Amino acid sequence: MNRPDRVRTDPDLAELAPLAQVIARTLRDTPIRLGDPGAAPDLVGALTAAVAVYIGREVLPPGALDEARPPTVAWDVEIEHRPGQWVTFSPDCPLPAALEWCASAKENTRQPARIVRRTTITTIEPIQGSTGADPT
Repeated sequence: MNRPDRVRTDPDLAELAPLAQVIARTLRDTPIRLGDPGAAPDLVGALTAAVAVYIGREVLPPGALDEARPPTVAWDVEIEHRPGQWVTFSPDCPLPAALEWCASAKENTRQPARIVRRTTITTIEPIQGSTGADPT
């Protein structure tokens, strides 16, 4: 129910209308079950992601997030289970731990082991033909 005494019509607030639409859409589309302890974190996560995408796409200059957040690097240790079939033995290690795991795997299993570098780069791309009216 809209209360006329609580409706703001300031011209500056008009710029927030697309953000309000993103929030309203996320509230509408995020399934939650009352009484479920996992519902609040799911909703908060969905809202945070939706607002972050909106801000990254509509507010920040291009490349701003690339400078603020460098690529994430992780290391996986893989063991050759059968010829040509590699199985991840220890995922998401820092390099020193991956080197230790790899040496241990080679020594204990007598199977070939390798370290695989995984790099994740996060960027926000504008949607082709976006007018800003529908930021999701």
